[in-house]
Amino acid sequence: MPKLFIQPAPAQNDEQSSDLTVQFYKLHCQRIGAMKRHLTIPAENEAVFLWTLKSFNAFTFIPYCIEQYGTIDELCLSTYTISRKITDTLVQLIDSGKLKDVHVFVSESLKFRMPDVINQLNAVLPSRPNFRVHYAWNHSKITCAKCGNHHLVLEGSGNWSDNAQYEQYLLTNSKEVYEFRKKNICPVE
Repeated sequence: MPKLFIQPAPAQNDEQSSDLTVQFYKLHCQRIGAMKRHLTIPAENEAVFLWTLKSFNAFTFIPYCIEQYGTIDELCLSTYTISRKITDTLVQLIDSGKLKDVHVFVSESLKFRMPDVINQLNAVLPSRPNFRVHYAWNHSKITCAKCGNHHLVLEGSGNWSDNAQYEQYLLTNSKEVYEFRKKNICPVE
C-alpha cells in the first residue's frame, strides 16, 4: 500500500497517547451503560432501530460488542471520517487481542482533511497485518462485527468521530446481510 507523507502533527509521547486512549475507551464504556437499558442484540435475522443524540456514535458499538462477547473476530467498517482517538483505540484493542481482524474503508479525502490520522495509520499499519485501510471516495457508514456466531451490522448516519448529533442506526444480526455488506466495503486483497 503506498504511503502518503504529510507534515507531522505535534508529537505526543506514547504514555500520553495511551492514557488518552484509555480515557476515551472508558468514556464509551460508560455510555453503553445507558444503551443496555434500551438495546439488546437482535436475534438472528432480526433488526433494531436506534435514534440517538450526542451520547452515542458508531464507535460506541465496539465496546458494546466487546462487553457482550469478549472479542470481535472481524471488524469491517466503512465511514467518511475517522478520528485519531478512534484509530489509536482500535490499535490498542488489536494489540490487546479484543479485536482480531480490522478493515477500515474510509474516504480518500481523509488524506487532505486529517493528515494526523494518516500519519498515525502509516506508522502503525506495517507492524499490524490484521489492520488494513482502504481509501476511496466513500460516504457510507456501515459497521460489520463478527462476534462468534453473531453477524452484526450497524448502518446509519454516524461517522467514526466525536461529532455525533442526532443520528439514526439500524442494527441487524444476519449472516446474509453481513456478507453482503462486507463484500461491498472490504475489497478482496
